[in-house]
Formats: sequence, C-alpha cells, structure tokens
Amino acid sequence: MRNTFINKVFAAMAFTLVFGTAVNAQVTTTFSKNAAPGSQSGLYYALPQTVLRLDFTIQETYTEEGAYADYASRYIGMTDYVETGSEYKMLDVKMVPVATPDPNATFYVAIGTGRGAYNVDLDVNEQGIIRSIAAGNAINDGYEHPENVVSQPEQKVESVKSGKGIFISTAGKTDDQVAKEIAAKIEALEKAKYDLITGFVEVSYSAETLQKMLDEIDALEEEYKSYFLGNRTVKTYVQSVYVIPNKEITTMTVAKFSEDEGLSVGTAGSGSPISVQTLPLNSIANINAPSQSAIESMSYEGKVLYRVPDMANVKVMLSRDVILEDRVTVNQLGVILMAPVANTRLIFNTETGQISNLRMK
Repeated sequence: MRNTFINKVFAAMAFTLVFGTAVNAQVTTTFSKNAAPGSQSGLYYALPQTVLRLDFTIQETYTEEGAYADYASRYIGMTDYVETGSEYKMLDVKMVPVATPDPNATFYVAIGTGRGAYNVDLDVNEQGIIRSIAAGNAINDGYEHPENVVSQPEQKVESVKSGKGIFISTAGKTDDQVAKEIAAKIEALEKAKYDLITGFVEVSYSAETLQKMLDEIDALEEEYKSYFLGNRTVKTYVQSVYVIPNKEITTMTVAKFSEDEGLSVGTAGSGSPISVQTLPLNSIANINAPSQSAIESMSYEGKVLYRVPDMANVKVMLSRDVILEDRVTVNQLGVILMAPVANTRLIFNTETGQISNLRMK
C-alpha cells in the first residue's frame, strides 16, 4: 500500500517529530519523492487525507440441523426442521471520516543553516500529520502542542441465542431408541404444563411463580425439540470497509453483500455490489491554487504547504438503492496552498490540513 513507506519513515522519526524540534535554520519545502535526506537536514510531514470508514451492522443467523431430524415427523408430528446453513441481513450502516497521512501530500522540510537563519519548531502527530510550525520570534509564544485524538473503530457486539443445555445418553442405543426417548420427555413436559394450567396440581402457586414455572417448562421443551428441529444461533456484529475517495473516480465498488455469504470486501465476492459515490461540491472552485504536478516538481523556500479541503455529497448504495447519504469534508478533493513561516506560528487542523490559527510576531 502507498502509505506503507510513509508510515515507516514517520515511525523511524517519531521521537523527534512528536516532540518538535527547534533549530537555527532556513526552511525549504519539497515534495517527498524529490527530497534528498542524505544530503540535507530536515524532517518529513504529511497533510491528512480523508478515509471513509463504513461500519456495517450485520446479523448472521446460523441454523444447524437436529441430530434426529429424520424422526421429527414420526415422534413429534412436526416437519418444519431446519437445515444447516447461514443467512445474513444488513441492519445498518454508518460512515466515519478518518484522517490518515496522504501519500500525495507528503513533504520534506529541508533545514539549512547560515546567514539569515532563524529558529524553526515543527510538530507533527504520531502519524506524521503536521500540527504546527513556528519560526523566528514566534517560537516562544507559549503554545502547547495538543494531544492527538485517533478515531477508533466501533467494537464488535455479539449476541447468541439457542443451543442445547441438556444431556441425552446415547450409549448402547440406536438412533430410533434415542429419538423415542426424547419424544417421551417432550410428552412428559407437555403433560406437566397442562397440569399446572388446569390446576390439577394441588399446590396453589402465585401468578408470578406459576408463570415462571411455565416459562422454565417451555424452555426445557424447546431444548428437547431442538434435537428434532435443529438449533438457531443469531449473531450481530460490525464489519468495517475503508474507502479512499479521489478526484478521478467518483463512483467505486468497494464490497458485495449476499444473504447467503454476508459482506465481502472488494469486488471478488458474490451478491449485490456496494458502491460509494463521492460528488465534490466545488466549494473551493474560486481559489487560485497550483496544480498537483507543480506541487510535486517545485521547491518552496521559507514556506510550508497546507490544504483547504472541499465538501462532498457521499452516497452509499446497495445495488441501486441508496442506504446512506451525507455531506462530508473530503480533504484530497480540495487544494494545496503555500504559507510563509518567518516570524510566524501556524497551527493546523490534523483532521483536514487547514490552518486553524495564525500567530505573527
């Protein structure tokens, strides 16, 4: 993945970058692939890109055929037993924007010394995304680096129903004999329930106690019947799919969903396609910004690069049905601009790459 190299670079420099560094210097900002760290002193930083985390809540119903399903009709007069298999149902989907380092907006700040040099303090978070830069007289302004808050995926939540809690001895017995024994226990439970309801039992129970006893008999009866009719287990969990919007492709197929196989990431699975449509609102259309090719080929002396993001209308579709629609800030759909750093402190929003505060001395 394109982020792998960048993350390794940031990890190797994490101690220096997270706590910032102040030196006498002049700065030149260059696109990361054009940097020459071996011949220049400096630090890497990145602007954030927006990754859309789609959290799908899925319900899986697993059915397991009863061990004595072939005897259900003969001994309990029922034929609605289940076969072994799974069914899936999509209950909900939520969209969570997550900021990660953008490989197309990663830069190297070269630090040169000599005549005209000034103090420089560059601070990034644990991912290498720029938080602030200060130069010259703006360094000692009492600014404290904010703590980085990382968005965490929702934890999976599971609920399980059904399952045998009784024991049937099969030693030395044929399947027919075991099935007949289970049927006899079911018949005995039904008789006990009838006796309670009709008042045949001489002991007088309170309404609350009677209901509790009936519920326990029903539960035990269902357990015995499961040997004929099978078991049903229901599990609910959250499965996440990550999407990186880009300017060139407005609609991307990111997963597939099937009632027989559930949710599969990518396009290789079976079922209905899940696609994400990202339509920029062009809120930055009137900003005169350099092209991506210019940003990647030029060096900027005494400046750093920041981002003005764009808003987008995002739709998540299951086949042709819209299952989620929202307006989201998508950083990489915006533009990249330059800001001077001499005698200035610039504070950046680590979620968007925008300048959120400017302090000049």
